Amino acid sequence: MLRISDRKQGFSFGHYLNDLDAFISANDAVANVDVIRRDIRDTGLEKIAFYRYRLKLKDGSIVELTERIIEESGKFNTTKYRVHWQNKSGKLIKRWDNAPHHPEINSFPDHLHDGAVDNVKSFNLCG
Repeated sequence: MLRISDRKQGFSFGHYLNDLDAFISANDAVANVDVIRRDIRDTGLEKIAFYRYRLKLKDGSIVELTERIIEESGKFNTTKYRVHWQNKSGKLIKRWDNAPHHPEINSFPDHLHDGAVDNVKSFNLCG
């Protein structure tokens, strides 16, 4: 995923999603992209971007990308993310996410499921 903290003055959700699309399109490993959801909402107090893409890779594996970003008072914060990668048989390869269900991990809430749902490791998204 593109890091939201890397964005400069003039950043917008539209730019971010367009950059993400360009990044995916330029990747030779991607065979097909399904956009499951791609929304930008303005509540008047904050703007929220949410996307979910399913990428089929040329080796038959699947990567699902999900991210929710909130812009409030000019500051952007990724509040939820998930990158789920499985082989063509549906077996988990890796999943990076920040669901708050592993407080024992020192990178909480960020963590990695490595090869199995119960094989959880620390993971620093920005490091």
